[in-house]
Amino acid sequence: MKILYYLLHFLCYVTFILPATCNLVDADRCTKRKGLCKRNCLLSERQIDTCFSPTKICCSERLYEDESIF
Repeated sequence: MKILYYLLHFLCYVTFILPATCNLVDADRCTKRKGLCKRNCLLSERQIDTCFSPTKICCSERLYEDESIF
């Protein structure tokens, strides 16, 4: 019975919470948005989305107005 309880919580997390917090994109979609799937973004890049590969994020070059944050 506990297994069904944990499975229900996992399915709710995957269905509702995960899509609301981040978008999982494949490498082709990341490249179309002028980005690359990497482990860490450089300081001159910003994070766009999370890639399907574990521990990889989609990084893109910062625009000039984004650099004023530093």
